[in-house]
Amino acid sequence: MRFAVGAGLLTVSLAGCASGAGNTASSGSVPSPVSASAESESSTAAVSGIPAEALLQPDDTRGATAEPLEKGDFPHVRPLRPCGTDPYPSDGTRTDAVAMRYTVPGSEQGSTPSTVVEFVGRHEAGGAAAQFTEISAALEKCPGGLGKDQHQWTVIESDDDSVLVKIEQRFSYADEAPATVAQYAALSKVNDTVLVVTDLGWENMDGSEKLVRDLIEKAEKRAATIK
Repeated sequence: MRFAVGAGLLTVSLAGCASGAGNTASSGSVPSPVSASAESESSTAAVSGIPAEALLQPDDTRGATAEPLEKGDFPHVRPLRPCGTDPYPSDGTRTDAVAMRYTVPGSEQGSTPSTVVEFVGRHEAGGAAAQFTEISAALEKCPGGLGKDQHQWTVIESDDDSVLVKIEQRFSYADEAPATVAQYAALSKVNDTVLVVTDLGWENMDGSEKLVRDLIEKAEKRAATIK
């Protein structure tokens, strides 16, 4: 399935264990601890071997350019890890990976931007399919919650090679009362590559499901060029 902007939403209720700790859902948050499973991941496409043209481009992101994301920042979406930072068995099949950050302007002049993270992982033959299956199982097993340092994961849509999720976290920003903030992330398998595009929102403002739907389609087309 390729997500259509404005499509009807299918919410799947999940039951199971709590998710692992993660960092605050905003652009100005303190990074999470380094993920134990972030092996063979580089912060730049040039080092990882994944060509730069296989990543989102300024034409895709309202002019925003890619900035290397430090290893360990936002590990819960590199790729999706609702059960915490323990490695997936298929992490060992990953041959290259890269994570980038984009500050995407709002759709209207003067509106709030969004912090978008793109993760691209290339696997040995069969590895991407295994990783997608393991992530899908983790989303069922670990819906998480809104307790301290937790994320709550809700599947909005899914099919054989893509999943759209809402990731909520409750926290205090500055001197404001605690509030629940939503991020949106899309997971996709393209050939031997696993992609995740996440809108982390901005400060204590929600991300945009519509923006993620738009960007994952563009990211899939870019990633299809990876050999």
